[in-house]
Amino acid sequence: MGGWRRAGVVAVVLVVGAVAPAGVAGGQEQQPRMANTELVGHVAPPQSGGYGDVWAHRDVAYLGNLRQADCRPANGVWAISLKDPAKPRPLASFAKFPGSDGEDVWVGEVSTKAFKGDLAAVGIQRCSRQDPGFAGLALFDVTNPAKPKELGRFPTGVTTGVHEVGIVQRPDGRVLALAAVPYSFNLSQGRQGDLRIIEITDPRRPRELADWDVRRDGPAETRGQLAARRDVFAHSAWPFDKGNKLFASFWATGVQFLDIRDPAAPRLIGQTPYRPEDAYRGAHSGWFNKDETLFVQNDEAMQAVGSGSRRSWTFQRVFDTSSLEQPKLLSTFATESAVPGNDGQVATDGVYSVHNAVIEGDLEYASWYSDGVRVVDLSDPRHPREIASFVPPPSSPRQSAATAQGGRRDMPVVWGVYPWKDLVLASDMNSGLWVFRVTADAKAPNGGGSGQPATPPPAPQAAPAADRAGDPGDPGTLLWVGVAGLLLGLLALSLVARSARRRQAP
Repeated sequence: MGGWRRAGVVAVVLVVGAVAPAGVAGGQEQQPRMANTELVGHVAPPQSGGYGDVWAHRDVAYLGNLRQADCRPANGVWAISLKDPAKPRPLASFAKFPGSDGEDVWVGEVSTKAFKGDLAAVGIQRCSRQDPGFAGLALFDVTNPAKPKELGRFPTGVTTGVHEVGIVQRPDGRVLALAAVPYSFNLSQGRQGDLRIIEITDPRRPRELADWDVRRDGPAETRGQLAARRDVFAHSAWPFDKGNKLFASFWATGVQFLDIRDPAAPRLIGQTPYRPEDAYRGAHSGWFNKDETLFVQNDEAMQAVGSGSRRSWTFQRVFDTSSLEQPKLLSTFATESAVPGNDGQVATDGVYSVHNAVIEGDLEYASWYSDGVRVVDLSDPRHPREIASFVPPPSSPRQSAATAQGGRRDMPVVWGVYPWKDLVLASDMNSGLWVFRVTADAKAPNGGGSGQPATPPPAPQAAPAADRAGDPGDPGTLLWVGVAGLLLGLLALSLVARSARRRQAP
């Protein structure tokens, strides 16, 4: 959307009708729940574990894979033909590394002296720190998506690997990979940052240009406080301003905006602020609108946080980023399942946290785990308004990363979303790739979601915030929830290690 005109933040609360809870377990024959959307196609490629991120390039979707047990045998990234969107057809599976998974994938056209064609970049993570499986960035030529060819790898050292990655070819021709490698700082005793900037102009010879970390390279006055915290780590990174800048989500410290005109010397510009009442802080990912004057931050949790009337899931924060040095919070948005209803309760039959989001024009497409995909109108960023939704049906559980209250795992758990042509792609951890269309009825609201302006401070039922158990930076409940948020991309290492030992026992 174009630069929107600011006229001050108006304190108006928009709360509309409730959304029905997720379907009953065991309903494999159920249809998706749709509001102002219609189903076009679906496919679940054969594999033992769950599905990860989704991307699309030309007429092909790329579906990542989620770790399962020790990832032996390994699943791969699926290339899926969308020439007939009603009948998506798997073409090939690639990026198979025994002992590792490939959750995050990017694909795009690259043209340099060293390589011309369609490039796929896959973040590879070990399923156990003790496993010798590859951990790092893997690069493939997918010019022929039915026959992917490996070009190069970049190992990330003694880490779990690349959790999320963003790629850009800049006007100067250089191609950069911005990789979030969580816990690099901890495992290296502060010598290496969680954010890596890797040049892949020649994808056969990737090389690291810089590493950065808010605990080492951030504001001097906060470095000492942050270094001891376990709820600070890089979860994702993405380019903007034609690759001259990036944003990196550093969980409890918010999203960091960096100048990388010289990619070997990143410079902090600013960061998204949290409010004093925001006891839970978990910056997972984000997205800019077209002119980069608005930024939506997604905070993630794998279980509802807080207690009593203040118990809730996480929500989105909409910022005015006209000044990256001082982003201003305009509003928040959450689905009806994520915040307390009239009975003071939140949904517990699934995981009702936001995960990823993409903005096109005035519309935001947000993957909201068990609440599926939510389409949100941001034409008035002070009052986000949900206009459509698509929720896959429950299906046999393939994944083990997300567990609802009572142990349920067969619920919908939508990981990624990608607007493609006039359709929308969604990846569900259990049921694979879904293709749907937003209908003309979306011009009217669909009666779901809750958007609130930023000031005055929202009432507890409208703006999620966990009960404090001391300072938000203290270890304890917030630490557990922060680490739990990373379970979708990082293994519970002790469980896998014990499983491996059992297999090796005589």
